[in-house]
Amino acid sequence: MKKLMFLGIFAALCLALTLGSGIAQSLHDKADTDKDGIVTSDEMKKTLGERYKSEDTDKDGKVTVDEYQRARQKNFNDADTNKDGVVTVEEWAIYWCGSDKDTARIKKPVKMDKKSSRAKTMDTDKDGKLGKDECVVFWAGRFVDLDGNKDGKMSRDEYLDRMKEMAKQMDLNSDGVITIEEYYVSWVGKDAVTIKNKPAGKARKPAQDKAPVQK
Repeated sequence: MKKLMFLGIFAALCLALTLGSGIAQSLHDKADTDKDGIVTSDEMKKTLGERYKSEDTDKDGKVTVDEYQRARQKNFNDADTNKDGVVTVEEWAIYWCGSDKDTARIKKPVKMDKKSSRAKTMDTDKDGKLGKDECVVFWAGRFVDLDGNKDGKMSRDEYLDRMKEMAKQMDLNSDGVITIEEYYVSWVGKDAVTIKNKPAGKARKPAQDKAPVQK
């Protein structure tokens, strides 16, 4: 009887550990709604909308820089699967892409600024679709950039310190709030975002008619 109880407890513990380790679905897998291994721009934007809502903790329709920082802490905690306080490149790639294939060969950092978007940078073959291999190359490169002391492990402090800079980049008008449009711009680029039915990017000014030359 005791043996059966022990086996039952052991099995339950194994199940809990299995569920616990697999409960956080990667962004790529979550966005890939038709499960073809490819994420389209429309799939990405839909998932980003849900992600934005989850980061808006007070549900007022906007994400403050503080809310953004708290959400990044959760990113780190979820990526740190063995709970040792640091994240490896393999853990990082699995968190974002659901795969860590070929992460060891990625040595070049991927840097971000206000003019760059994650999806466009990730889409190396420019076909408008994001495969897992592109996802891994991008996020492993981001890991190299975020790993400040280049020891192959990213600490919580390293990550959160760099995320302060990222929050400023995303907050395009520097008002302390990252709107849904600003959030989309950072992920998919200005040309893929509309604000009140107008492109998010600056519209080109129409050419002015030149005044007739006085003779």
